[in-house]
Amino acid sequence: MSGKASTPEPTLVMGTMSGTSCDGLDVVLCRIGRSGQPVELLALNSMAYPRAWSERLQQLGAEDLAGVKKTEQEWTAWVLKSLQSCVAGWRVSHGEPSLLGFSGHTWYHDPGGRGTAAIGDAAALANGLGIPVVADYRSADVAAGGQGAPLVPLFDAHVFGGYAGCINLGGIVNLSILPTDGGAVRAWDVAGCNLLLNRQARRLGMSYDAGGERAARGHCLTATLEALNAWPFLAQQPPKSLAAEDLAMLHSELDGIESVEDALATGVEWVAAAVGKALESAPHPGRLLLTGGGAHNAFLVGRMAAHMPRGWTAEVPGSMWVDGKEAAAFAWLAWRTMQGLPTALASVTGANNDTCGGEVFGNFATREGQWAPRNLEG
Repeated sequence: MSGKASTPEPTLVMGTMSGTSCDGLDVVLCRIGRSGQPVELLALNSMAYPRAWSERLQQLGAEDLAGVKKTEQEWTAWVLKSLQSCVAGWRVSHGEPSLLGFSGHTWYHDPGGRGTAAIGDAAALANGLGIPVVADYRSADVAAGGQGAPLVPLFDAHVFGGYAGCINLGGIVNLSILPTDGGAVRAWDVAGCNLLLNRQARRLGMSYDAGGERAARGHCLTATLEALNAWPFLAQQPPKSLAAEDLAMLHSELDGIESVEDALATGVEWVAAAVGKALESAPHPGRLLLTGGGAHNAFLVGRMAAHMPRGWTAEVPGSMWVDGKEAAAFAWLAWRTMQGLPTALASVTGANNDTCGGEVFGNFATREGQWAPRNLEG
């Protein structure tokens, strides 16, 4: 990609996130300043997936191509209705968004093999919303030799640079180490999180263990903890990233525990210890920002605090940032794509160079002064 677009101030951008937990779609509206800062999180709608959708998305990796295409078409229609509802609700109080940063939903992520792909018809969304849509952020980085993930660390560095680190406790734990001396941002996927815990909670007929209450009643099983620690991914050095399919061994170990409460307690302890171990590699401890669904799990947050190396203190922001940060990151990354600026850092993904990823769908020529034309290569 080349070229640079100029935007007036402020710019209203929507962002989405449909994560590996498959529990719902988060949609945010952000006001982004001329230089990419400040980023104001104006609104968040978290829409839970109906059970049928959650189950279909969880099984996406096992579908054949025809099944994936059918799921994509039907899921896109559901997403479009959800986005149109958000725009209608926000129009009066905030105004019309001029851009959408669309996360899609991961179909597969295998940067060392077949590559990376997400479902979601961004062209249909652009047509239905009447604004340009940026999607497929990972492919450019993978093509440059990178992991294609995590993508949020660049956002963390620009928006939450006052912290020494950021952790998102989603389906998978992502850690960003933010330098205080102008050095390179480092980040990687640490371990499974809600993907592990929610699976165990479903054995009790619950979609998740609210607050970690059931885990707090259980006992951590040392033998299983040792088996989980033998997971090969833990020994790999960054850059590294995870897909839901990579957690099969972990699921098997926790599924084998007869008491679900013990399984939850063991899972929480293992996640907390893995985060603590990852933080040991940071050059400077300091404040740690916790976001994602796991930040609502008081038992998990408490066990993480017990495992943190000396000098680290965890902070949980307001609920809108807890639940909406990743969607806000995709809104901001879309803004970066339209400016022709990097959206992925080589220091994070291991790519040959920083890349400007994201494909633009829809008419991105000047629309009410928002976007000037730009040239796209490839």
